[in-house]
Amino acid sequence: MARTAARRRRSPVIGFEWALEGKRPGSYDEYGLLEWSDGRLDREVFDKLRHRYAASTAGDLPQVTIGTARISENGEISYYLVLAIREWSGHRDFANRKIAYTRWFYVPYEQLVDQPVSYTALYIAFAALPLEPRPPLTVAVPPYDPEAMAPGPDTLSAAALLLNGRPVCVIGADAVPMIDRLRFADTVAALLPYGTRTRFTAATWTSSTSEHNIKLSFARYAPEGAQTVVWGRGAESVHEQTPSKLCYQFYTRSDVPATEMIARLARQAEPLSIEKDRPKVLQLVEQSGSAALEPEPEPEPDHSPPAPPPTLPVSSTDATVAYRNGVGNAYTEGLADALTYAPDVRAAVEDLARSGTTDPTKRQHLQRALLQRNCFRSVIDPRGDADHLYARLVDAAFPPEEMWRQSSQDVADALICSPSTPETVRRKLASLMGTPAVERRRTWRVLDRRVRLAVILTGTAALVAVAVVAVFLTLGDAGEPPPTDLSPSPPTVIVQAPADQRYAAEAFAERLRRDGYAPAVETIDPATVTPPAGVPAVTIAYDLDVLGAVSGGQYSGRDVRGDLQTWGLSELADLGVTSPDVLLVRDDIKPERFLDHPGEGGDILIRNTIGGEQLRALTDRGLRLTTVPAQEISRRLAGKSARAAIVPESMSAFEGYQRPAPRDLPLPQRRLVVLVNRAVDEPMRQDLLQVTGAADFGHAPQGDPKQAAMALVDQIAPVTEPTSVEEPEGTTSFPYALFFVVVALAFVAVVLLMWRPARLGGTLSRHRR
Repeated sequence: MARTAARRRRSPVIGFEWALEGKRPGSYDEYGLLEWSDGRLDREVFDKLRHRYAASTAGDLPQVTIGTARISENGEISYYLVLAIREWSGHRDFANRKIAYTRWFYVPYEQLVDQPVSYTALYIAFAALPLEPRPPLTVAVPPYDPEAMAPGPDTLSAAALLLNGRPVCVIGADAVPMIDRLRFADTVAALLPYGTRTRFTAATWTSSTSEHNIKLSFARYAPEGAQTVVWGRGAESVHEQTPSKLCYQFYTRSDVPATEMIARLARQAEPLSIEKDRPKVLQLVEQSGSAALEPEPEPEPDHSPPAPPPTLPVSSTDATVAYRNGVGNAYTEGLADALTYAPDVRAAVEDLARSGTTDPTKRQHLQRALLQRNCFRSVIDPRGDADHLYARLVDAAFPPEEMWRQSSQDVADALICSPSTPETVRRKLASLMGTPAVERRRTWRVLDRRVRLAVILTGTAALVAVAVVAVFLTLGDAGEPPPTDLSPSPPTVIVQAPADQRYAAEAFAERLRRDGYAPAVETIDPATVTPPAGVPAVTIAYDLDVLGAVSGGQYSGRDVRGDLQTWGLSELADLGVTSPDVLLVRDDIKPERFLDHPGEGGDILIRNTIGGEQLRALTDRGLRLTTVPAQEISRRLAGKSARAAIVPESMSAFEGYQRPAPRDLPLPQRRLVVLVNRAVDEPMRQDLLQVTGAADFGHAPQGDPKQAAMALVDQIAPVTEPTSVEEPEGTTSFPYALFFVVVALAFVAVVLLMWRPARLGGTLSRHRR
């Protein structure tokens, strides 16, 4: 034991593989793999995994994604734990946008079977490594520490809800540091058997609108279909489904401290799926939180005649309720759940019967399952071999040598008394207990004829009263139907804008919101944006950037507005902000050679996607232009092999080049415009035009852009308080429904009084047969 404890205190050294995702500084390329380790996993595996766990993350980096991988090698399955760390690289691309790196780490699960580690420990260890780790690819990770986990109502709820098979989304944690959200995911994983980490996925932040398969995520709003947990609070929904309800009860009714329960779960390293192996997972959670169950002592052999059966309860309901409220064994409950939808009912019955033949404790759980589920008669009754299946379950749950136990007798008695018990089960149990089944079935006292007649009259009067009230309520109020709320949900409008135009985006969104729409603001990269189709969308960006993005850069150059319309976009307004292209000339060349004597300065590089008329306007000035791809221009400017080039202002920061004043050169101009797609109707256009005419978006106000946008829209469309309309006094309708009920009850009371209570009981020999 001492050596085991010492080994656990030491930091385990684990091997890993890695990959780096991003793009090169100043590059035109999309995000992709830049480097990766040369080990068991190849680039194809890395690429597949990074696309599987792609979920839009917040701009607040770093963020962490937890995933898994299963690799087939020589017919055997190998499991990997995947940890992705997304962080800013400190570099920018050709459009001066910040570049994010995602560092992917892959840890063989087999290394963690005997030396478990936490996700937080993996993150701390991997975050300290260089971008491109070199062999040997090993790292020391702090050992697993159950005392570092502090389960609260939110983590307990999240862990239990995962057992329902649907993703869980945690909301209300926007301002919580990333490391705390990671510890939350760590604690949720610690509340499940360690082997479920071969299927467990989580992310410290995701976009509410992105589609992903992550089981535990954080977002501003929970996506459709996800189970919601609010940060710091328990979820009432854990009690709505059986798996989560059982799991939550195991947590809250644990016989051992939380640290001991987590330590026990960490030793359950067999690979498990939370959904497919749900019964096993529930069983391990229950066992980890329970003290060792002591079996009931076996009695000394007794050859005396069996004692008489216990006295029947006054009402069968008493015995039934007493046993239906208990919580069964998770494994037995899982088999019972599976029986209700099993394709092979006979095999499922056999599995359930075998579960009760191992020890008395599991047998008691099988007994309780038969009582709680009415012996599964909804599944077994329609079958031709129903009697055989019922007999198999009774033989497994109530063997004759175990009928001496009081607990078995009580459950058997409750089954015999229950009207829902199949006749085959009732007869077999009655035979085991030595009591005729007919005697056990008589649980109601036979009432005499007068009492039965009084009950019938009372019930009839009550039904008449209910019918009258129902008719009155249906036909009341002059036949006018009750008002119903048929108002449709507000239509969604997408408002897209680059980060530096957040004020404009919030202003348009606020104006649309006050007119009954549901705007959604999206931050975009104008060089790669594609406005959505089929849903109203407003895009704030430079016209040439958007046109280049939607057309792949192949535009005519004759009329930007016309080219945009061919792609389903129309220009609503020009915001009066321009961004011209600039001329770059190498430092060792005089700019006058290109400005004063255009034909003698040599070739000027320009993008091959420039429009024809724009190109002619420059060549008419005598400039010698060479059209090449934009990537080639960046490469040659970085290597200082280009003499001069015309590039967008956003990518003009190259060392060794000067920016002379263009004088009167007709350089391409980008205009900041408001574009709308075909789904935007005329009322929306009018709302947007109100905003464009009321502000100077070239000079955004200081402070919170959302508050500034609300102040602007207050001037355009101030919020008006709705006028409350109160009903005039004295118009309250008479309570006819209550009146009819009172009359009906009075009628019943009069009938009973006239009947004389003395004649309802006692001797009624005159009327007996």
